[in-house]
Amino acid sequence: MCDSRYEILRILKKECCTVDVLSSKIGISPTAVRQHLAILERESLVTGETLKEGIGRPKVIYSITEEAEKLFPKHYGWLIGQVINHLLEQVGEEDVHEMFSIIGTKFSEPYFKRVEGKPLEERATEVARILNEWGAYATIEDDGNRLTLRTYNCAFYEVAQEHSEVCDVHAAFLEQLLQRKPERTASMAEGNDCCAYEITID
Repeated sequence: MCDSRYEILRILKKECCTVDVLSSKIGISPTAVRQHLAILERESLVTGETLKEGIGRPKVIYSITEEAEKLFPKHYGWLIGQVINHLLEQVGEEDVHEMFSIIGTKFSEPYFKRVEGKPLEERATEVARILNEWGAYATIEDDGNRLTLRTYNCAFYEVAQEHSEVCDVHAAFLEQLLQRKPERTASMAEGNDCCAYEITID
């Protein structure tokens, strides 16, 4: 994203503005501001509301969307890490592992119908599809004796580097939907380029 468009978002995060106000704050022409706003609207990052105030042309007031909020710095990983540290101190490592396994199991429940009654290979393919819906960049390979599931994007990467306990969410999710315990053979949190799980075919 170019500097001017990010500056527009930064200003709109603090206050809703018209084109003229944005123009004066950034120091570029109103025409250039409109061009940037058109691009940001197409990307669902800003929205405009038309306001009619007495006589004259209506004003368009621009504001950022929830999608734009994701572009600003967040520190969820730090907060979750602090929560895990507190839990480890209060209840111990075993209970924390169990808690994340329970979370993984509950996470899998809405997807049971998508794998119910299918053979293992089809279940694994559907699980990879589900993971990709969550942005995991998952692949599945079948060599005839075992399946290898790989994910190239970890939703918990920042936290998992310090607290591998969160990986139990993924493991429990897979176990519930595949109906067998997968063996983890690689982890992005440990420096590998992907997380990999092997599942033996009966």
